[in-house]
Order: sequence, then C-alpha cells, then structure tokens
Amino acid sequence: MNHATTQEQLRQLTEPMANLPLYVALRRTIDAALMTPELLLEHLRWMVRQEAQGTIFASGPFDQPGRPRGAVGGLTVLRVDDEDAARRLLADDPFIRSGAVDFELRRWILMEGSPDLQVRLSGQPAADR
Repeated sequence: MNHATTQEQLRQLTEPMANLPLYVALRRTIDAALMTPELLLEHLRWMVRQEAQGTIFASGPFDQPGRPRGAVGGLTVLRVDDEDAARRLLADDPFIRSGAVDFELRRWILMEGSPDLQVRLSGQPAADR
C-alpha cells in the first residue's frame, strides 16, 4: 500500500469521528495540608456550578489505595473555547486559588467513545447510580 492510499484511508476513517477539542487539566496536589474539609466543600460547590454551566465535561480525583481521595491529584476535562479560557476557569477553582493544587493543561481531541446520554454525575446520590 502506498503512502497516498494510507493517508486517504486515514482521512476517511477519522472524518466522521467526533474531533471535539477539549482541555484536560492534570491536577497535582502540592500542599495537602491546605485541603481542609471547608476548602473541599468550597471546591465541590465550585465544580457543581461549573458542571451545571456546561464547562466541566468530566472531573474527579485519582485514587490510590491507602491514600485519601485526591491526595495524588486528579483530572478535569473542560469544555471551553481556548486555552486562555481554560486557564481563567481553573484559576478560579478554590483548590488552585489556595495553592493546594496546581495543574498541567493539555489540549485534547476527543475522537471516539460511546456516550449514550447526559447525566449530571454530581447531582445524584450514590445509591441512584
């Protein structure tokens, strides 16, 4: 198979895919002592507001056995127009404002997957999921 044929097959295969640009924040806990229950409450309320506004595509802490939830950071996928908007939004997160957490931001292109319906994950009791 020649290069041109391969390129055409790649184009045909990827053209109908989502090609949805998103931003991924890899969160790092840098000062766990700052992560008080009060700050966690403020952070979670902020996250729920962002989810309701449609700017949070998905978010949550990394889980490592034997460590408190979020102690090893987390991941947030943002639905915003550009990197500046992502940085402005994240700068308003109480965890980041307090200095407890920082982040590395990457532009990500969602290509494939199979989401079937919209569910507000933070708006449901655990027993309802």
